[in-house]
Amino acid sequence: MKSEVSGKLIGELRGQVNDLAAAVQLLTPLVAERGRPPDVGCLANVNKSIYQLIRTICHMELCENSDHIFCPHPDDAVKLCRDLCRETEHVAGQLGIEFDWHADPIGKLHMVDEQLLKLIVFNMLSNAFQAAGEGGRVQLRCNINDKWLTVIVSDSGTGLKPPREDENPLLKTDGGMGFGLEAARRAASLHGGKLMLESANGVGVSAVLSLPVRKPGKEELVEQGEGRKMRYDLFGGYSPLLVEFSPQLGREDYLPENVE
Repeated sequence: MKSEVSGKLIGELRGQVNDLAAAVQLLTPLVAERGRPPDVGCLANVNKSIYQLIRTICHMELCENSDHIFCPHPDDAVKLCRDLCRETEHVAGQLGIEFDWHADPIGKLHMVDEQLLKLIVFNMLSNAFQAAGEGGRVQLRCNINDKWLTVIVSDSGTGLKPPREDENPLLKTDGGMGFGLEAARRAASLHGGKLMLESANGVGVSAVLSLPVRKPGKEELVEQGEGRKMRYDLFGGYSPLLVEFSPQLGREDYLPENVE
């Protein structure tokens, strides 16, 4: 019953957010033609709020009702990580963070859910950027062997503080409802892997993602060659990077001309 109720709630929220996004698209040409800078800024704020809502909905859906979401296909996860790092370099520059990354030059074709891997890696990086802060440093290392894909993201922040005994583990933060890490862990678990945090107080945090490497079978390769079937879009057509970094990016990144 709980899963059914949460599923209906998430569906209702998605519908309302899509209605808001459609309204913004209709208003954009009118504001661009007749509006003033404050009006354009207002649209950017609304857009940013929509992306933050999508982020919360994605996380809630993974935590509460994820059975229909996992959809692995043959893919090169190392290449995907390289592409995500290149996208993130722009964000690091905007936030004044030194971002150093390395991924194995040669990947392996194995079964992975591209959308969920994007969510996990962007969530790891978003958390690290927030911890490092302006002038800080974040590193990403991606390696693969015959058994495991490993992604390690480390930051130069102050590390994790032990929670108080009376503290809720799903802490509310300025960036959302506190579901992000739990959603990323759920996405890793759907792959048969895990996401762990390692920290010594005062020396930053290392988030370690470990996913098992499963080679695609013949039928899966044939399906890949014929084209992927339509799948559930976890991000609702929105940019995964703009969704996951929405708590940190400025409103100028959500101006209508920048999100198209």
